[in-house]
Amino acid sequence: MSRATSGVVALAAAVTPDQFDQPTPCPEWTVRDLVNHLTLWSGVVAERVARKLPAPTDGSEDEAIDFAAQWPARFVDGATRAAEAWDAPGALDGETSMMSGPRPARFFHDMLLAELVLHGWDLATATGLPFDVDPEVAAVARDSTAAMAEQGREYGVFGPEVPVPADAPALSQALGVSGRDPELRR
Repeated sequence: MSRATSGVVALAAAVTPDQFDQPTPCPEWTVRDLVNHLTLWSGVVAERVARKLPAPTDGSEDEAIDFAAQWPARFVDGATRAAEAWDAPGALDGETSMMSGPRPARFFHDMLLAELVLHGWDLATATGLPFDVDPEVAAVARDSTAAMAEQGREYGVFGPEVPVPADAPALSQALGVSGRDPELRR
């Protein structure tokens, strides 16, 4: 998880508040919406799930929280702590829960890693900044995205698959299966 997180953390430091109103590849989301989503899910929620803690009842995981004023520090801190928790010995053992019943910890790890990589690409594309992903990390993101693609489309979080060549890099394949056009440039 640390290898996936480091690329998005480096990107986050270059994203500034004057870019918050820009559109993203995520329909109906601005950069502000995306940084809020990343801060909540790749930091707050990801760390709790890695540590196998129960969901809070205090509203601290509410999607409506605006973290933009704390960008990028809150995201960097939360995502780094989450990555450390996921990389700790035993983190991938057993089960943990996110929003539903328990599932294997590896399932949530791979799902959250894919979310981080896909949204890192979304952020880079929206802001015109470079984004490099380790090929092994991209392969995990591709495999996890492919495994949940149908459910993602069912819930409206993935668009229709964008065809990419079979020999395309793993990141392009992950983007395509999630409904993103790897050739999109802003």
